[in-house]
Amino acid sequence: MISWDPLGAAEQAAVADEILSVLRHDLRNRFAIVRNASFYIKRKVAGDAAYSADPRIAEFFGIIDEEVIAASARLDESVDAARLFTRRSARVSAADCVRRAAACARVGGSGARIELSAEDGDVEADPIELAVAVRCLIENAVASTPGDGAVTVQGAASGARYVIEVTDAGGSTGEVDGEAILRPFTTAKPGHFGLGLNIARRVARRYSGTLALEPRSRGTSAVIELPLAAPPEPGGAGPEPAP
Repeated sequence: MISWDPLGAAEQAAVADEILSVLRHDLRNRFAIVRNASFYIKRKVAGDAAYSADPRIAEFFGIIDEEVIAASARLDESVDAARLFTRRSARVSAADCVRRAAACARVGGSGARIELSAEDGDVEADPIELAVAVRCLIENAVASTPGDGAVTVQGAASGARYVIEVTDAGGSTGEVDGEAILRPFTTAKPGHFGLGLNIARRVARRYSGTLALEPRSRGTSAVIELPLAAPPEPGGAGPEPAP
């Protein structure tokens, strides 16, 4: 058990980013509704004599559009200014990130054990952010693993990709509705916010990767795939170790 969490600050920033993203998406939808309503009303009254006689009506429609556009831009600026984590993408050892995530995973009193296997492979990513993403998957798997079951964590290169697979021992669930599970704040686990999978997917996408949920004979796997980094130039620096 660790007293200081080396991934804690980055994880808090990732949670804040996810919440801000949800709020921004919701507000953008509302702004779009206002603009669409304004456009519809404008078309309806365009042929009305009062519309032609009173130039203020067209002016007010213009103001609505301008203010909605300005509010949307201000929203984006505010979200960008609120970033709590400065990511630093570099060539890193994906295996080191996986090991760090497993070492820092909070299993509590669940009794679950982590079975780890991580082979060499370099990717372009922020090492702390990638470790946070994998830890989210591990802790999500722990919460689905009963008793003293095992959560398996594997990382290995496959073709042009580095594949990180985290599998719980929660029993076969058949088909997995990945989109439903990946909706923010969707969880049946007490004490969880339902953001871990979203954070992992956002991190994977940020570095041109993917996150998929796949049923297994015993449990469910969360699989991150990231492009392998291009071979280093002769005499160039090797992968950056996880800090």
